[in-house]
Amino acid sequence: MAIFIKVLTKIDIERTLSLPDSCLQAAPQLQRSHGGEKLQVKDDVGILWNFHCTIRSGVFPKLDIVSGWIQFVRFKQLNTGDAIVLYKDDDTLTGPHYKIEVLKGHGDDYSSFAQMYIKSCYAS
Repeated sequence: MAIFIKVLTKIDIERTLSLPDSCLQAAPQLQRSHGGEKLQVKDDVGILWNFHCTIRSGVFPKLDIVSGWIQFVRFKQLNTGDAIVLYKDDDTLTGPHYKIEVLKGHGDDYSSFAQMYIKSCYAS
């Protein structure tokens, strides 16, 4: 199940990735580690990425990926306008697993990207 879709901005590429509070609700069992939370995700080729996160409090709480993200960006050669999709799969034996998918070159228009992505999901 996709829990987050985002067309990447310059800040996402150069600094950090902020996920909305809906991701906090979808990932309440993040593993506590020294200095923050740990989110493990697998990419499309099976590489396990360890993202270290902080939870920004306030009116609109967010999950900020503060470590591991820039390495992912460089490895995947992400650019502004590329998109990521974060998935959560629940397994009754091993618990939840998170996956990340990269979609290259969709431009900065989130609404047209989202419509195209949703159509492609239902077409298969």
